[in-house]
Amino acid sequence: MSAGTRKVAVVPHMLRDQPFAARFREDLVAALADHPEVELEIADPEADPVVQVRLLESFLAQGVSALVVDPLDPALLRNALAAYRDAGVPVIALDNDPGDPSLYRSLILADNRQFGRKMGEFFAEVSGGQADLVEIRGMPTTSGAQDRSAGFREAIANHPGIRVVESLVGNWLYSRAREAFAQALARLPRLDGVFAQNDEMARGAWDAAAEVGRAEELLITGIDALRGEHGLQLVIQGKLGATLINPPPGRAAALALLAVLDGEPVMKRTLLQTSMFRSNERIRAWQAARHR
Repeated sequence: MSAGTRKVAVVPHMLRDQPFAARFREDLVAALADHPEVELEIADPEADPVVQVRLLESFLAQGVSALVVDPLDPALLRNALAAYRDAGVPVIALDNDPGDPSLYRSLILADNRQFGRKMGEFFAEVSGGQADLVEIRGMPTTSGAQDRSAGFREAIANHPGIRVVESLVGNWLYSRAREAFAQALARLPRLDGVFAQNDEMARGAWDAAAEVGRAEELLITGIDALRGEHGLQLVIQGKLGATLINPPPGRAAALALLAVLDGEPVMKRTLLQTSMFRSNERIRAWQAARHR
């Protein structure tokens, strides 16, 4: 590390097989392209909270100037984050709330409870208040998965005809969601839809259903709405009935990072905004199929 260079540790939840995390990394690197004094050290814990703790401990021992982290298990990370606080190393937390505001300088995330509520309201609207659904969750230890699930249940609470008949764990991954949903389909001869907590798991659910000839009977939704084949294209193709924009926090993280490195004030909590993309054609086809 050359004189004047400040090394920053970046530890997301996972990078492999994660279009959302890949987009975050691209945006972060691009936003810092004109700041050669900031040297990013990006490490992938591969969705393992224990590995993430070890990475944080290792980076602190190396003397990094700041940490950008997406906490996989806030309870498990508490001591490691407290060590950064006690050492005076600023932490930018992303996507998942560590719980204790003293553990981070800035928290940047989407309103995950709102995501859940919006999807619950969507299913209530398009189903007429009658639907049997499967939920596919992200990593259960993350506040993102917990809040999306809680918000969804809040929205359907006044619609007793909407039932979550199974809640599966997909860990945000296509392969895990596809396998879990394929097994669920074998147990559920009648099903109306799927609330998947991200587009990768929604894609896995659609492929599992298509493989057994049941994709047309299901209305499947996701969250992220990234550009390309793993996001908005799924709605355009009519595979997903809807998805919500989950803005990758890379650029916001870069701005917060530059501020804390320069000793400037920074927003303690930043909520990124969302909107919904719908496939009205897919919704109408699903509604028509239900009434045959």
